[in-house]
Amino acid sequence: PEKHIVEVYNWNLDHEFNNLLAAASGDASGNAILAIDMEFPGFLRQEPRSGARAQRYQALRENVDRLRLIQLGAAVADADGTVRGAWSFNLKFDIDVDLQSEKSMAFLRAAGLDFSRHKKEGIDPGILGRKLANSSLVGQRAPNWVTFAGAYDLAYLLKLLTNGQPLPRDAHSFDVQLGMYCRRHHELRDVLHYGSLDAWAARLSVPRYGRSHTAGSDALLTLNLFLFIMSNNCAQAEDRKWDAWQWQEQWENECWEMTIQQARWQAAWQYQASLPFYGLSTQAPAPWPAFSPPVPALHAGLPMPAATFWNSASPFSMHQDVRTKFQI
Repeated sequence: PEKHIVEVYNWNLDHEFNNLLAAASGDASGNAILAIDMEFPGFLRQEPRSGARAQRYQALRENVDRLRLIQLGAAVADADGTVRGAWSFNLKFDIDVDLQSEKSMAFLRAAGLDFSRHKKEGIDPGILGRKLANSSLVGQRAPNWVTFAGAYDLAYLLKLLTNGQPLPRDAHSFDVQLGMYCRRHHELRDVLHYGSLDAWAARLSVPRYGRSHTAGSDALLTLNLFLFIMSNNCAQAEDRKWDAWQWQEQWENECWEMTIQQARWQAAWQYQASLPFYGLSTQAPAPWPAFSPPVPALHAGLPMPAATFWNSASPFSMHQDVRTKFQI
């Protein structure tokens, strides 16, 4: 099952959805792990990367409300790390009619998506949404959901679960409504602050099965990456950064130190210049205050809002807190 990704269309939806439910309910402990990934037709409104969370959410909300989901990928494992299966649910999408980004369509074609099959054999999102909403995959009995940079993944999931209703008006309401369905959620971005899914998989020698940027393959890779982190020291995964990051961080640190030193000299010179010539002070200028970015508290409790999706939190030390978050 670990290497095989099942392609699901309208004609085998009932059978394969039942297989997904059986895989997720097969863990007697009730702690099955379900990783998801979505493929969608791009962005109509660009999300401001440096804006406040409220601004970014409004861009996400407009994009998800106006666009149709193309693929939903799901991969399941038991709590002991045994992978039970992976599926790619192909939804109905008419490339000649539905809104899209031309660049994204070319990107998905190159990844291997067959849009003629999506048009003819694609799953009605309303039917898939009802199956999900009435299943044990959501609510009190839901497994542990896992995403990698999953803001849009969860937004499209909520759209499916609510039969295409517009997303909540603000980010807080979105968190609350999502928490009604998704009681336990883990976001890999909380641990792996840098790099793409493929980049981290290559760095940590986690194999990919299937084609990159297809929902089933990305979901399975997300699951295996999560299982790797669960079975290893979380701090080790974060500390093994790219060589490119190391020299970039070294360069940034050197520039930062040069900036601080320059500011110190400038402040001291201005102070000395303000004194009468005969009264030059020999006292050293006050030490520069140490730079200490705020360390955000990990989110806890039910429902878990997973605010880190919106990159609103600064990087933090994982050596203690992450082990608690991932219950290692």
